[in-house]
Amino acid sequence: MGTARDLTFGFILPQWLRAMGGVTARGRDLLAVARLAERSGFDSLWLVDHFCFERYADQVDHGFQPPEQLRGVKAGAWECWTTLAALAVATERATIGTLVTNTGYRNPALLAHMANTVDELSDGRLILGLGAGDYRSEYEMHGYPWDRRVGRFEEALQIIRPMLRGESVAFSGEFYKVQGTELVLRGPRPDGPPVMIGLIHGGPRMQRLVTEYADAWDCWLAFSDSRPEAYVKQRDAMYAACERHGRDPATIRQHVTVGVAPPGYTWGSPGTPLTGEPGTVAEQLAGFAEYGVSQICINADPKTEASVEWLGRVIEAVRA
Repeated sequence: MGTARDLTFGFILPQWLRAMGGVTARGRDLLAVARLAERSGFDSLWLVDHFCFERYADQVDHGFQPPEQLRGVKAGAWECWTTLAALAVATERATIGTLVTNTGYRNPALLAHMANTVDELSDGRLILGLGAGDYRSEYEMHGYPWDRRVGRFEEALQIIRPMLRGESVAFSGEFYKVQGTELVLRGPRPDGPPVMIGLIHGGPRMQRLVTEYADAWDCWLAFSDSRPEAYVKQRDAMYAACERHGRDPATIRQHVTVGVAPPGYTWGSPGTPLTGEPGTVAEQLAGFAEYGVSQICINADPKTEASVEWLGRVIEAVRA
């Protein structure tokens, strides 16, 4: 079990509409925040994978009660992978990753090539976060099939994972078929970037896929309860899945995404974020270490440069 000083910290960048305290980040703004976060002590930088969606409908799908004024209002984000390629060359030290990319939005063989290329551009700093998708409105707006998402996800993993390891893949499933595809040009790491699977309400099947394919798993607490004690139930369920499927839980890195609202700001998303002065928030974040967490990603509201600098002081307090 690690200590609080062993924790690494990530920051979700202001990639979507009005994420910078009511202001929408342009490309140069997003990259400036990324470079500031790198200088402020963050170990990793993250992008979500969304295009255009109706926040009200999707929050209702997940059991939340959003404000009525959001009904019918569309939200959007800069596309994840083109932004990630820019991030790869605009930063120097921090790990970069997807939290998480939806395998239903891109052919899985294509996605493996994209990940391999971004890993090359970043000199081996990519974490490939993968998921089965969670926004019904976005699927329907863009013509992607919403049905049987976990089944599609499982087939995608059977193509992506061996390709990243350098294998030539022939696969014929119900949803995908490839014939001898491989990464002829190989990125900087022999086994490719590590794969992280993200869960919000992960059931037994998604938990099994974590045990079979993941180097790490992300537990998204940012829209529920971000306190360390809220994580225990999710962790124990994953430990039980590891036992059922013969995976040593110590071989899967535990990654948690939490919500943090700096002083003076009103949390604009579902759930209960961490709040307080830097020392108070640092103490709460440090508590995750005793539950086996090695990396914490922060979903801050707002995602401004002032928030990044304030969170830098929080990270310093954790490591003091």
